Amino acid sequence: MSKVCYIIFAHSLIQTENDLDDMIKNIKFFNKDCDFVINHPNMIHPKIRTRHMPGELDRSNFIFGAFEKIVKELSDDEINSYDHFCLVSANQYFINRPDFEVGVNYVQFYNTDDWSNFYDGYNYKTDYVGFPLQQPYGRWDPKDLYKVYNLNTPMASNWECIVLTKESMLLCKENIDSCVNQYPNQDMISLFPGYMALMSGQRWEFPKHFGTYDPSNKQRNHTLFLQQVDEKYKEGYYSIKRVNYDLNCPIKEYIRNRYMK
Repeated sequence: MSKVCYIIFAHSLIQTENDLDDMIKNIKFFNKDCDFVINHPNMIHPKIRTRHMPGELDRSNFIFGAFEKIVKELSDDEINSYDHFCLVSANQYFINRPDFEVGVNYVQFYNTDDWSNFYDGYNYKTDYVGFPLQQPYGRWDPKDLYKVYNLNTPMASNWECIVLTKESMLLCKENIDSCVNQYPNQDMISLFPGYMALMSGQRWEFPKHFGTYDPSNKQRNHTLFLQQVDEKYKEGYYSIKRVNYDLNCPIKEYIRNRYMK
């Protein structure tokens, strides 16, 4: 099992120190060989390394602003001390042991045309089909940043539970300024980390993560039910959304009682 640094993007207004500690306990139950880097603008906690306040959604660099600060905060030696870096959302919870293979990136790439009508879970094929930067709802990367990085198979991705190798993280550190220069004050979290995974030349797989807007959620309710937790556990998923931010969330309590004993 790889050594993992979990990068937690804590909720700036809702989460407390106790809520954050519960997230850490949840992750450490399933992955003992790990550590944490956390962004929060004002909370006092020993694992907080950056204090980015996300701006308004779709009108600022939002999550990417925190990612940029974290990437620049980490030294090369610190990056090289891990095998993987996993991006964790504030309303995410783990239900099983992650099985990250050293040298493999885990990214939920939008790898086909009209991806949301085809993706059916983490076993979906990883083939590159058509030009998936163009989706029915619009075009990702209109300034063609992918050409700066000489990518032949550019794809956008869901940033939640992206798992990058140390090689990809070093590329993030090396290239993040070029991204910011081309897209100033924009939330590039759905493009840049995935681009660096592709730039590494390493193999990639879909993460076993069940996200908020996951197309495999055929109910499209964007709310997590206890039945779904058990279903995803049996299907081999290790991470889920959408739980509440506080530790008293009924879904979290169910997971602690059923899967963390």
